[in-house]
Amino acid sequence: MTVMAGWRKSKKLDQWIAFWSVPVFFSLFGLVFVPLSWMMPPRSPSSPQAEIVAFMQSPNLLVACVILTLAFGLAPVSNACYLNQIRRMSVSPVLRYSLMAGAMTGTIVGMLFPMFCFGLGAFRPGYDPAILAMLYDFGYLAFIGSLGCFCIMWMAFGLAIILDQNHILPKWLGYYTVWQYVTELMAAPVWIAKSGPFAWNGVMTFWFAMALYVPWQMIVYLCIYRAIKNQPDDELDNAFLESDLAATRSKASA
Repeated sequence: MTVMAGWRKSKKLDQWIAFWSVPVFFSLFGLVFVPLSWMMPPRSPSSPQAEIVAFMQSPNLLVACVILTLAFGLAPVSNACYLNQIRRMSVSPVLRYSLMAGAMTGTIVGMLFPMFCFGLGAFRPGYDPAILAMLYDFGYLAFIGSLGCFCIMWMAFGLAIILDQNHILPKWLGYYTVWQYVTELMAAPVWIAKSGPFAWNGVMTFWFAMALYVPWQMIVYLCIYRAIKNQPDDELDNAFLESDLAATRSKASA
């Protein structure tokens, strides 16, 4: 009870709620795209039409879409955690706005579009195989080929860390983020290559990018944790509101 009371009195409670909702979202995201629907790892662009039809009409896709629909609202929360820390940095707000715009664009194209494409294929049996093949291509090209939407987003994040003089996040994380951003550029050839290392399921386009992205995302998450933990209470917005309220009460009593 004492621990719970301490948490409830914490001025960072709202940040911690947002922070701990992030692994919940990524867990649901992974459940949807891997064991439930087997959308990932990506299937081949040159899969036989019979395999495409069987995949696109799997009932599991509908269950996956239901879970993703319910979990989708948690997607902006992780970005909000990043934005809150960037606001503490000695950099222009333009970098924060760039990250925000990139996150919104990438989420719509890279999450909603594939969900609708794969879910639509399974929603009504009897679609023409050619239509299912088009939805299959659309879904994967949106999911993998939209990684370029995140280029400006992560470049802004990396630059904010590198240029920051307040040392909110470690400088090496900024350089790591810029390097991770380079892997997003590898998504561009998926619109040209239908096989080989630069197809949407290729070694360079998907596997190499994931080998860099997954550990990077975990490291960023840990660094954000430390930044929230080390943030002084007097920097918090609710601390300012509390002091203003106290000043108002003092004036009223006087």
